[in-house]
Amino acid sequence: MKKLFYAAALLMLVAACQQKQSSSVVLNEICGKDQDDLEWVEVANASQEAVNMDGYKLVKMDGDGVDKTIYKFPDTLIAPGAIITVNAEQLKARIPNKKPAVIELLDPNGDVVDAFDSELDLELEGHAKGQSYARIPNITGNWTLCKSATWDAPNDSEAAPNETEELFDKEEE
Repeated sequence: MKKLFYAAALLMLVAACQQKQSSSVVLNEICGKDQDDLEWVEVANASQEAVNMDGYKLVKMDGDGVDKTIYKFPDTLIAPGAIITVNAEQLKARIPNKKPAVIELLDPNGDVVDAFDSELDLELEGHAKGQSYARIPNITGNWTLCKSATWDAPNDSEAAPNETEELFDKEEE
């Protein structure tokens, strides 16, 4: 009976550690179209330990509420503080820039560990070409609309709009 108790306790501890590790991976930046017409999603490791991304998925929800897996991560370690960029060539569906964007990051168990919804998080139905949705500061900050996408560069306050700028024009493009 004592062995059974210890086994159960060990399983609970392992599950808690896995849950903690899962929540350490976050969406960092989402771009429907940058200046070069590229689309991409950044995923970052906000923890102090490497995370194996094997089995994690990026899921896009369309306007009708239908989920579509747009990328499944291979057996890849992401170092603490590191960022993986999933580009248009790897994505199985387009990231909208003129419609609301809803992207979820699921762990190998299918649990949502992070999500972004342009309407809920920023009250925006899209972004102009060359802009992106990003966490500022990088990895840990709140979502904002960036006046210029920051592929392979940190999200910082330089990319954030100032209050007088008009950033989204639906007639553009």
